[in-house]
Amino acid sequence: MSSFVTGQIIEARCSRCKDITGHVVMACLDGVPVKVECRACGSVHKYVAPEVHTRPKVEKTVRVKAGHDRAEAVDASVKAEKRAAAPRPTREQQQNARRAEENEQRWTSLVDGRSAVPAAYSMNGSFAVNSLIDHPVFGTGAVIELFPPDKMDVMFRDGVKRLRCVC
Repeated sequence: MSSFVTGQIIEARCSRCKDITGHVVMACLDGVPVKVECRACGSVHKYVAPEVHTRPKVEKTVRVKAGHDRAEAVDASVKAEKRAAAPRPTREQQQNARRAEENEQRWTSLVDGRSAVPAAYSMNGSFAVNSLIDHPVFGTGAVIELFPPDKMDVMFRDGVKRLRCVC
């Protein structure tokens, strides 16, 4: 290890930033930094070397049931660890996925199977319930409800959008 001097700029692990940042050596003992000051946050703390020491990975014991093969038990253990480590979707993510699937099914039932050609959407256009429209951003959709004098709800693949029209 090289010797350090007071005032020297070095990299160290900051206890406040929780990251490896530039530090100024404040005090040395036998050429080893004892106190350092973080250049990012200004905190003064003990010197912590920037190397991250990780513990060696300890393999878990795999129990093999009577009459089963060890390879199968190891495979089952590995699969169980992967399932446990995989991030589980939150309730909100599950609800959003369910809503998206329901929207997709509803849109498919309204739009697919029709032989009618969708009309180009225009804010000044007049549309009827169950007619198909082609929007430049949202794509093909079906009119599901009219709100006179100038609004309509259209079911697109992304969901229901309220658009302007002439009713």
